[in-house]
Amino acid sequence: MSNFEGAIQVARQAVDATPEDHPERSARLNDLGNCLGSRYSRTGAIADLEEAIQIARQAVDATPQHHRDRAARLNNLALHLGRRYSRTGAMADLEGAIQIARRAVDATPEDHPNRAARLNNLGNRLGGRYSRTGAIADLEEAIQIARQAVAATPEDHPNHAGWLNNLGNRLGDRYSRTGAMADLEEAIQIARQAVNATPEDHPDYATCLNNLGNNLGDRYSRTGAIVDLEEAIQIARQSVDATAEGHPNHARWLNNLGLHLGDRYSRTGAMADLEEAIQIARQAVAATPEDHPDQTACLNNLVVCLGDRYSRTGAMADLEEAIQVARQAVAATPEDHPDRAEQLNNLGNRLGDRYSRTGAMADLEEAIQIARQAVDATAEDHPSRAAWLNNLGVHLGGNRYSRTGAMADLEEAIQIARQSVDTTPEDHPDRAARLNNLGNRLGGRYSRTGAMADLEEAIQIARQAVDATAEDHPERASRLNNLGNRLGGRYSRTGAIADLEEAIQIARQAVAATPEDHPDRTACLNNLIVRLGDRYSRTGAMADLEEAIQVARQAVDATAEDHPDYARWLNNLGVCFGIRYSRTGAIDDLEKAIQIARQAVAATPQDHPDRAERLNNLGNRLGNKYSKTGAMADLEESTVCYESALQFTEASIDTRMAAGILLFQSCAQVSDWERGSKYSAMAVELAPQLIARSLKNADKQYRLSQIAGLACDASAASLNAGRVLLLALNLLEQGRGVLAASLHEMRTDVLDLQAKHPELAERFVRLRNELQPPVTEPMLSLEQSRMPFLKTQADRRHFAGSELDRLIAEIQQQSGFEDFLRPPSEGEILDAGQHGPIVVINVSEYRCDAFLIDQHRIQTVPLPNFTYQGIKEKVQQGSLGTPQVLEWLWDVVAHPVLDALGFTEPPPDEKWPHVWWIPTGPLSKFPLHAAGYHGKGSNHTVLDRVMSSYSSSIKAIIHGRRRRNLQDASKTPNRALLVALEVTPNQTRLHFAAREVQILYNLCESSDLHPVQHRPRKEDVVSQLPSCKIFHFAGHGYTNNKDPSQSSLLLEDWESDPLTVADLLEMNLRERAPFLAYLSACGTGEIGDERFLDESIHLISACQLAGFRHVIGTLWEVHDEICMDMTRITYEQIRDGGMTDESVCLGLHKATKELRDRWFAKVVSRGRELGNSAHETAVEHEMEAITLDGTGSVSTRLPRKAALLREAPLHWVPYVHFGV
Repeated sequence: MSNFEGAIQVARQAVDATPEDHPERSARLNDLGNCLGSRYSRTGAIADLEEAIQIARQAVDATPQHHRDRAARLNNLALHLGRRYSRTGAMADLEGAIQIARRAVDATPEDHPNRAARLNNLGNRLGGRYSRTGAIADLEEAIQIARQAVAATPEDHPNHAGWLNNLGNRLGDRYSRTGAMADLEEAIQIARQAVNATPEDHPDYATCLNNLGNNLGDRYSRTGAIVDLEEAIQIARQSVDATAEGHPNHARWLNNLGLHLGDRYSRTGAMADLEEAIQIARQAVAATPEDHPDQTACLNNLVVCLGDRYSRTGAMADLEEAIQVARQAVAATPEDHPDRAEQLNNLGNRLGDRYSRTGAMADLEEAIQIARQAVDATAEDHPSRAAWLNNLGVHLGGNRYSRTGAMADLEEAIQIARQSVDTTPEDHPDRAARLNNLGNRLGGRYSRTGAMADLEEAIQIARQAVDATAEDHPERASRLNNLGNRLGGRYSRTGAIADLEEAIQIARQAVAATPEDHPDRTACLNNLIVRLGDRYSRTGAMADLEEAIQVARQAVDATAEDHPDYARWLNNLGVCFGIRYSRTGAIDDLEKAIQIARQAVAATPQDHPDRAERLNNLGNRLGNKYSKTGAMADLEESTVCYESALQFTEASIDTRMAAGILLFQSCAQVSDWERGSKYSAMAVELAPQLIARSLKNADKQYRLSQIAGLACDASAASLNAGRVLLLALNLLEQGRGVLAASLHEMRTDVLDLQAKHPELAERFVRLRNELQPPVTEPMLSLEQSRMPFLKTQADRRHFAGSELDRLIAEIQQQSGFEDFLRPPSEGEILDAGQHGPIVVINVSEYRCDAFLIDQHRIQTVPLPNFTYQGIKEKVQQGSLGTPQVLEWLWDVVAHPVLDALGFTEPPPDEKWPHVWWIPTGPLSKFPLHAAGYHGKGSNHTVLDRVMSSYSSSIKAIIHGRRRRNLQDASKTPNRALLVALEVTPNQTRLHFAAREVQILYNLCESSDLHPVQHRPRKEDVVSQLPSCKIFHFAGHGYTNNKDPSQSSLLLEDWESDPLTVADLLEMNLRERAPFLAYLSACGTGEIGDERFLDESIHLISACQLAGFRHVIGTLWEVHDEICMDMTRITYEQIRDGGMTDESVCLGLHKATKELRDRWFAKVVSRGRELGNSAHETAVEHEMEAITLDGTGSVSTRLPRKAALLREAPLHWVPYVHFGV
């Protein structure tokens, strides 16, 4: 320092001794300014810099325009102004420095020895302006100028290293802006050259080291190569050690060392690195004046380090300080500064952390607002934008959606997460984190909507995130944990035990990889609890349940009572105790479960979406206690819990409906039908919301299976409560056939809307088409074109579904369209009975009734002898088409219904009344059309009094009749697609299938139909269906008992590409108005699993929903030869009846009746043969066959063996007609 002092003193004396008009005065002023500038560079004393600028201006002013030294003096003035900008951030200084530096360069000949230095100075100033404004043109020019400076300087020149260093800096800046690895690699190469060319005792050596360390740190951040990070730390330490503590650059070098140590902590989890990073960051902040432009960078680094320590230790003091410091950093950063986005991002992250710890919504709202500012302040092609997007997505989807259940937040979070992933290079170290967050958001959407595509994608992405994370990486545990969650979700959906076992294995790995004092450990423990509970539920292994309880205790004990997750861990612990009580009956477990469940509810905010689930769990435990003790207070309290959950609009629809069902069951226990009917009706009204429009049909089917029987029970409760009949009937219509109704809505006719509101109609059709699978090459709608990151079909469907919901609400506000896509009105229901009565038979364990609908009224017929238990016993016994079952059906259902309708005798002149049967629940498996006592002369059968059709619901009949009449269906060619498979791979041979189709060929010729046959492969059949009026299939049918959407018609390629119910549901043939699908195969109307009965999804209904006006199919296995006869008789009547709607039902009725009569004749004939046998005793020979005639009296009209009548196969029974 003494050298500086002496030089300045001498320079002042020289200036003072030089007259103002002396030619050398400008030179002596210039020398004094340089000396002051040098002392400022060493001490940071701003007074020296201010004086240096003042004196440099005087030197310039005192130098003539064309003086040979003017360029040098301009350059020095530019240097001093640049230094002041670096110290104060005053843009006027920077702009002045650039302007003056350009004048200096322009005034310097190209071959002048100092031109390189002046170019370097101009390049530095342009680089500074780029750093301040983000103007890429400045950066490009700075690089160009820096290259010129390097090229103009010999390698052995003392300044060559400095110019190299500056060029390296600019290339590093461009890498940071564009992510171009070539720039970073060149920057590192040049920085090494600069270090190697600079003596260790040179004042710039530390600067060159620092820049090399920064570039290596950048390469580590980009590639994850730990060797780069280790070298960066080593070099940063050298840089700090080579710089005196009072030096102006000392704070900056400390800051960079702290950054590298923080990076190593993030990679290894070594707390020593984090503690040192915090210590160094504090030193850097303390060594930087508050008004210095570098202060914000130092503050920002301290924010990150404190936030990391909070995340590791949970120490709130660190988080509070981090937020305070982050606010300082933001406040000290100009709004147009390029670094402001980073400061905002870090502040938003810390506020998000505080929300996660305290649940304070104000913090979350501010975090989202600030995160949006960070994104908006960052250019779309900026490498850091992906990180800011990722964090915004976490705030929206991981936090606010989880807290409020607002789907708009989740949808936006998924869109943003995709943008973040898509703009992150595949080899980027942060890609795993961004994949992890996208997977979490998709998993959240699956949990909310049940879209299997989201879950499958979430699992795939979670695996990618885990695979991209090193085994020793601190974040690997959390990514394993998330993958385990997704696999557990898939197990819950599919029951695949392999998923559950893998989920448990992964959950154990996640727990083992998380330090015991780590705040995230409880989340890993919790997920292990859930998976162990799932396995206990599957296997009953008590070891799993005991471990789950032990682990749940650890999670609770390790969590502060005011932590937002505390209620969740309590809830799961209470559930575990409740499960153990159910297994052991230990009242102590039940009491603990209730106590803990109360705590969980109390610890959950009143408006939290999870509160309803916790209320349900508390209600369950109180219900258990009521069942144990009979204490009405417990039952009443459980009812209050369920009621609160049902009415909790912030909760998911699944949870609310579960509450409604539990509430109804509680009321039913004490026969409180008034409240039971109220609450079950509320639950049924939620059913349509259970299936988002965006869901695929298989997803809708699964979700609706979770509420099987609800509508029937609600209807029964309504009748028990004495409510009006229409309400009870509407509950059946609302809560059953929901999937079919959703398909009808998607395929509704919009001609009226098009005529009056063409723009609304056009939007409706466009969005509807987006939701109509399959979508091979989807065309983005106008709305979606504004959202370029809706890349997956699932995202497009979710967006289109939300838009369509809003559009339908808008349409319903238009005059004349108030009922658009609303359920049928009472008038429409009555009108549905104008072609013949509709009989809806409600089956519930609480009562069974028949609703009779004709065009004048709705009435009910109680069915006291028809019970839920009775029908379950019949189902368990097996065969549903025996004479005993048909007689039972007649006695308990058909006879009282037909008598109430006035159909007490066969019709005169065979003008058959037409009845539409709508059975519910397990009754859907039974042949109501064949009920009765089938003996000669008996009219105690449905078949001898009416002809029968079936439907899944009244609304299905209404929708079917709304379609254009056949006379208007000019688009439909008179073609009959005939498919026969006598030989099907790996199936029994059907000897009569080909003959059946040959009969149809002959009938087609007399019916003005053109028969066509193609290769019986799926692709060929599907391609021909839109152009046929009749589709006839003679072959094997397959019923999938676990998933009705996978039931199929077995074509030639059925093993590789089956024609499934799902395929048929995805077809829309309504514009062509096909007339008849005849499925001459086994079990095309069969549903194996009772969970799917309410939706009536099978091959018959799939053909109806695809657009066929009529469908004939079967309830179970059919006889090959009988199929041929049934087909011939049915089609002959259709032909003779002019192919009208009535002719189809009549044709099947006549065919069934004729084959019934043939069967009976054979039975009688065989009975006579056996009756004349010599083996019979005289008494037996004289016995007359005894049958009941349906009235309870004995009929002795025909001598035959009753046993024969009851045991003979009734192959004519299973054929049914569905249609209008």
